[in-house]
Amino acid sequence: MHSETKSKHGRSIGEWCQDFWLNIDKSIRTLSKFIYNPEHHEIFGRHGKRWSKLAAFYFFFYITLAGFFCLYLSIYMSSLPLNQPRYIGKNSCLTSRAHRLSPGLGFRPQPRFDPNDAQTFISLSYTSKRHGQRSINNKDDDDIEIYTKNLDDFLNIYYNTSNSNNFIINNVGDCNSNNQYGFMDGKPCFLIKINKIIGFIPEIGRTDLDDKNEEACTNISNIPVQCRGENPFDDDMLGDILYYSESGLSDVCGSIDVKHFPYNGKVNRNDIYQAPYVWVQFLNITAHVLISIECRIFGANIFYDKIAQRGSTESEIKDVENDVLKVDEEKPINDFEDRCASTKCRDGELCILNKDGDAECACTTQCEDPKDERLMVCTKANNTYTSDCEFYQMQCWCRKNDEKCTRKEALTDSIDYFGRCQNLGICTEFELEVFPKRMSSWLGEILDALFVRKDLDNKYAVLVDEARKMKLSNTEKWWRNAVLWEFCELDQTHDNSVNNEELARFVRSLKVLEHCIQPFLDHCDTDNDNKISPDEWGTCLGLEKDDTAFLKTFCSH
Repeated sequence: MHSETKSKHGRSIGEWCQDFWLNIDKSIRTLSKFIYNPEHHEIFGRHGKRWSKLAAFYFFFYITLAGFFCLYLSIYMSSLPLNQPRYIGKNSCLTSRAHRLSPGLGFRPQPRFDPNDAQTFISLSYTSKRHGQRSINNKDDDDIEIYTKNLDDFLNIYYNTSNSNNFIINNVGDCNSNNQYGFMDGKPCFLIKINKIIGFIPEIGRTDLDDKNEEACTNISNIPVQCRGENPFDDDMLGDILYYSESGLSDVCGSIDVKHFPYNGKVNRNDIYQAPYVWVQFLNITAHVLISIECRIFGANIFYDKIAQRGSTESEIKDVENDVLKVDEEKPINDFEDRCASTKCRDGELCILNKDGDAECACTTQCEDPKDERLMVCTKANNTYTSDCEFYQMQCWCRKNDEKCTRKEALTDSIDYFGRCQNLGICTEFELEVFPKRMSSWLGEILDALFVRKDLDNKYAVLVDEARKMKLSNTEKWWRNAVLWEFCELDQTHDNSVNNEELARFVRSLKVLEHCIQPFLDHCDTDNDNKISPDEWGTCLGLEKDDTAFLKTFCSH
């Protein structure tokens, strides 16, 4: 018996096309039947009753979810104070052990922001009104309009809000909108105010530090406000100043009455508080000069911090006459930053401009008392200073034969460790023997903690990942990568060695906690060349030769 089969490859083109279109037709009919089945009256596989049930279910499901969300949100919102944050005063994030609660100062007008110029400052141009001319530079007129509008907008709350605690200064001189706040005449007025802190009441008096170093404005019965040049050169260029306060006019200091405090937050979510302020007018600023101005307030509980701008505010003014703008090559001179850029000062010194406008190094005028024993320093001569700043300041005074130098030995002294001077004890042979293992484990925990806090350089991520896997698998030397990382961190000069200067900060911060740290590092320096090589570091802390070879190349990248 013979059977005949037709090869698939033996089909004609016509038969193949016919099968193809039959399959396409079948697929289309199947899809259309899924979209709507006329036999069972179904849409997408469900008839109307089933679709109604599904829609009702999801409708009530999401309504219930939204209800629970609104319920929990209302419970949460009802637990929050209406007009102020939950944590205020000493409980707020504005205060810490190192920084006590203290307000900064704000000023108006705010300078116009220019995204192409990081050094934004307030520019003055005053030819037009003084000489009876129109300004030849439209940008200057625009700037004055912006400054005027900025002040008008800020003062709206004072003019358009009426309450029993309205703040008003009767005599403001030229510091009003009609006179464009003195900007058109080159006698600009700045509004200086204390930044609002809920519940804060400034106390009349001085901090101990201000009482020693600040002699101005001591006869003010309220909170004094004083503006001056940030550097002696700026002071000389600033000229005369007038202060318009609630208590009257003065050419020495302004004042703010404590009766306007505290600020207790908003009322029904509306901010109607009128913060007290002082008008400061500069009468004869020197032309063509960039001037840095610092304004300060003084109080028994107002602590000055120049870096964080607590108790102060800073601004820069550049005074330019319009006819000078015709000269394209004219550039501002006596720029503080430019002149100090090439002047390198020692620790305890800062760069200033003298009366001749030349850069020179002067001793730091004041150091903040951190009120934290951990930030104190003990020197090799067993003298305790409240901070490293105070020690370097003493060194500077002694170098310059200043009468403030009370410890001549500071010239040859150096910082031994952080903390109050104390008897640290002697490192025994047994303690020195077990110290490498304790230090390695400690470095491992530190590396992991820095990674979690995202305070670690990205190039160390691979070391952290490997160290975590080694620790989970109970590898004996899971801390190996942390030892590699610490050497790279100590080698700031990237010369594949750690010298005594690079080790100094490391030793100072640990010596109170680990009195064996210095003997251990001395023991590591086997060739006594006052620096530790990768081989010496690896031998001391139990690294393998392969790890040491890796260390020599990894740190240099």
